[in-house]
Amino acid sequence: MPSLPFSYLFFGRRQTQLLAFAVVLLMGLPVSAQIRLPKEEELNLLGLTMMWWAQATIDRNRDEVQFITNDEQNVYLQSRSGLMTTFNVETGERRWSKLLGIPDRVGYPAATNDRQILVSIGSNVISMDKLTGQELWKLRVPELPSASPEVDDNLAYVGTVDGSVYAFDLKRVRELHQESRLPEWAHIAQRWHRQAPGEITSSPISTGTTVSFASKSGVVIGVNTRDKQPRYDFYTDGQIVSPVGRSEDLIFVTDDNGRLFCINQDNGQLRWTYSTGTYIQEQPRAIGHQLFIITHRRGMECLSVAGGNTMWSQAGITEFIAASETRIYGSDVSGNLIIMNRQDGSILGTLRMRKFGMRIANDRTDRIVLSTPGGLIVCLRESGAEFPAYHLFPNRQPILPEMFDESAAPEEPEAPAAPAE
Repeated sequence: MPSLPFSYLFFGRRQTQLLAFAVVLLMGLPVSAQIRLPKEEELNLLGLTMMWWAQATIDRNRDEVQFITNDEQNVYLQSRSGLMTTFNVETGERRWSKLLGIPDRVGYPAATNDRQILVSIGSNVISMDKLTGQELWKLRVPELPSASPEVDDNLAYVGTVDGSVYAFDLKRVRELHQESRLPEWAHIAQRWHRQAPGEITSSPISTGTTVSFASKSGVVIGVNTRDKQPRYDFYTDGQIVSPVGRSEDLIFVTDDNGRLFCINQDNGQLRWTYSTGTYIQEQPRAIGHQLFIITHRRGMECLSVAGGNTMWSQAGITEFIAASETRIYGSDVSGNLIIMNRQDGSILGTLRMRKFGMRIANDRTDRIVLSTPGGLIVCLRESGAEFPAYHLFPNRQPILPEMFDESAAPEEPEAPAAPAE
């Protein structure tokens, strides 16, 4: 019997339709603007199924989704007014929802590690337990952040508009929070500060021993996480305006001259360079041995991570959305979900999802997560993919239970014969 999507397990077909209609009414949309959830029949024709749908906490009169991100456990929706709603990425269960900081302050997408989620709101960085939403600490950064923070097991890193990068000791931050000395005494938890020649344009990237950060001026700086001792300075030929991509010990940096650089993050050694001849408008996304880039007016290009060789290209693709073992999912200029063959880039199908214009560029797992500006969110997966595939951090993949094959079980030994009398 084929598996049913999560919403059907709880509500059934008719009830799901009624609840979807109720969600639309609660969002305050006129009948002409009602948003239709994709039908299971049309999804199945494309080899997809709906895992779940949900509604984020949104002020329907003046608010909309600003950022939507995910990790291996959760989906995070941040609204322009500062509301955050968190869902279990596999079940759609709402974990928590809360207002962060002062509404309408400048913010950036959330960053997470195994336990906590970090969000920049104005000049503050707020840490919460990502499963409960409980605030763990809040500190004030000396300068205004210019990108999402980065967090590893020991340190949190924040890049700012004046080119500074600050590293904060998580253990010391927690101690100050317990002593009620934050955010005023945040400088005590500051491990180090490093100055770059221009605004930090991308979230720092940490391996635990080396942290790298990109300046708008065109330089990438790598330092030792413990004491900020320099590891390398790498100079590009132009300005760095797009976020830096990553894959294991490699980072992928683009400049405004249309060049892509693959760099070893530990020592700054250049592995290869690729020139597109046009602006690269999205963060490069590495999935296994392939790297996907979105170029201005040329669509998606698939390169080899090992050598930067072109494997295929597909015109008209404007966004990377997700990847499975055999497929790539992207958007076109009309907002459709485009399904492509991962081996050669050929188009396998199209799904009209124009109303769901907020899309996660998911290089963490194979789940497809889409949202409307009003916070109606759907999560799709490929038929038969009950367990997610982990891309960016495959070591976090849980050990799956082995299914017992009864046909391969050894036969019961015969009972010994009764002793002769």
